Amino acid sequence: MNKYQLFLKFKEWREDGENEKIVEAIMRLPENELDDDVLSWLVEAYIDIEEYKKAIAVLESQRERLEDDYKWHFRLALALFHASEDEECEEDDELRINILTRAKVALARGMNMNPPRSVLETADRYMEQISDKLEELYGDEEDDEESSDGELEMYDEEELDAIEEHIKEYYGDFPTVCHEIVSPDIHCDICIVPPSKKRNYFTLVTMGMGAHIMNIPEELSTEELGRAELLICLPPEWKVGENSEEWFWPLTLLKGLARLPINCDTWLGWGHSVDNQRAFAENTALCGSLLIYPEDAPDGAESCLLPNGDTVNFFEVIPLFREEMNYKIDNDTKALLEQMSNCSHIVNIDRENCCEGYKTPQATVIDAADDHSSKITDKKLPLELINGCNHIAIFMRWCIEHDMVAPEFHENCPYIIEGVLSGEHTDIRAFIMEYFGGELMPYQLSYMGAAFANFYYNWDDKNPKHFFPADVDSYAEEYFGTERYNCEEFQDEAYMFVPFDEEYYKGLSKYIDRAFFDFYPAFADYQYKTASETLEKVSRALNFSAEIIRHQRETESEYKSALRQGAYSRLMIIDGEGAVTARGELYDLLDYALNPFMTNLVIAKIPDVEEWAKERFTAAPSVELPTDERLLSLGKQAEEKLGIIPLILSFDSEKSTFYVPLENGNYVRFTGGGIQQ
Repeated sequence: MNKYQLFLKFKEWREDGENEKIVEAIMRLPENELDDDVLSWLVEAYIDIEEYKKAIAVLESQRERLEDDYKWHFRLALALFHASEDEECEEDDELRINILTRAKVALARGMNMNPPRSVLETADRYMEQISDKLEELYGDEEDDEESSDGELEMYDEEELDAIEEHIKEYYGDFPTVCHEIVSPDIHCDICIVPPSKKRNYFTLVTMGMGAHIMNIPEELSTEELGRAELLICLPPEWKVGENSEEWFWPLTLLKGLARLPINCDTWLGWGHSVDNQRAFAENTALCGSLLIYPEDAPDGAESCLLPNGDTVNFFEVIPLFREEMNYKIDNDTKALLEQMSNCSHIVNIDRENCCEGYKTPQATVIDAADDHSSKITDKKLPLELINGCNHIAIFMRWCIEHDMVAPEFHENCPYIIEGVLSGEHTDIRAFIMEYFGGELMPYQLSYMGAAFANFYYNWDDKNPKHFFPADVDSYAEEYFGTERYNCEEFQDEAYMFVPFDEEYYKGLSKYIDRAFFDFYPAFADYQYKTASETLEKVSRALNFSAEIIRHQRETESEYKSALRQGAYSRLMIIDGEGAVTARGELYDLLDYALNPFMTNLVIAKIPDVEEWAKERFTAAPSVELPTDERLLSLGKQAEEKLGIIPLILSFDSEKSTFYVPLENGNYVRFTGGGIQQ
């Protein structure tokens, strides 16, 4: 039984109240199959059968991996809350207080991670119960300013005075402060500056985010970019004091963004955008945020100098529509701001979508089961709705078997990959419907897979040589015969009546193979051309001679090689003589770096490389990097596969960085000027 089937069985047992069976089944699994998905089922089963200590033990084993997941915090809070009712806690108030405090901290952290509204409502009820129990135990002495996991990061008195004075001077006096009740990491209040004659709108400003120094990239100044506070501007008619979602979401947004650098160990600065994953409220389609310098503010409003010399930057949050988010990602912040030049910085939930109709290549739906299953409903065909997904599942299975799905697919759904490749679970229609909403999209596929899908689903070509929907119809006609294919029973939808079995997959795969054989040569030529252009720019900038050695093969053998290795233009191995070979097999080592829309990377082997780097990279002295697990892992795996320890060069038009490996496993970093693309 593969993982997908196992989880379906777990779901059935859960619905029948047979959680003991889930525990027994998981306990029988070998240790190498006990990943976090399986352990999460075990935790919930333990909670359902009131084995709270066992649930807590499993959760603690997941802490390092899942502490950025609100669901993990909520499960821990629930298990701790119920554990506080155990017999051993009945006569030990100190122990019970300790457990309930831990539950409150876990719940608060989960609530600060922007969970769905329905989950927040449940969490609020538990928070109330926990607070009531703590109040019963020792009343108002509970201190929300500290957690059992560590002290809060807070401004000292002088720093707080400086921030308060800065807000008053540049944004206005704030007679009202929305004080934070629960503070698990930073204490983030929100100052509410009311409308005035000069600025006829509310200005909400965080006060406390900047106590945390963000994880700034090493090449940037921590003193100048490490601290930040956020603000958002609301129209004068906004009901700032209301707690309903339609009025309260700007405060939730500010608090969520303020904690994002802590929860994700990252940083926020000008031009950064953050996807909320869903609309901020039911009455608006705004669902993302862009950080810019404050609008309609005096010079100096964008930064505050603390007594210790650090700078706290102030950024205004501009809520965005989905299309605006996509436009910014595909272009850049300046391009989006040009599109939004006529939009006010004051929040308007009904404002014009400045990028309405914009579609990013990665968001384009190639095919959708709903487009086909709707015909079953409209024409009252005697078929199950899932038949609308038949041919999509065939195409996705073919891509899985030919290693053309995205790395994220391998990471998030390994059990589907394993089930298809082993032949144990080849009907992936239900998975596609549940996990992808029945849609086939480019981001689900590798670079080559997405390129092939766009070639094969070319809706714009009026007379394509290969067109998958047409091939699906052709197979149906071949299967039924022309007369039955055109019969009244099928109502022009014969392709959904073809039995979904192994014969169907093998028959339709022949059409897919034929299309790929015609697609691949041109794709390989494009890759070779792009790789050559990239190499020429790099070699000219770094002053060494190299060329790509391309072996001429028959189409079929080149196709097979492509399936085995891939043919990515953004990665090259350079040996001492300057010969270069594209190596798609390193895709899994570099994760997203091979995405053609990301930064170019070159892995090189050059004699006397430290001297070579010192001659060419003079903009900054060499710096020994601290141990970086991802970089070290890359080096180790590349050495095993290629026989060399990689030297890594990343570059764009503004800067270049060269990493040289040391004998102790660390790297020395050299930085230089940009390489013009």
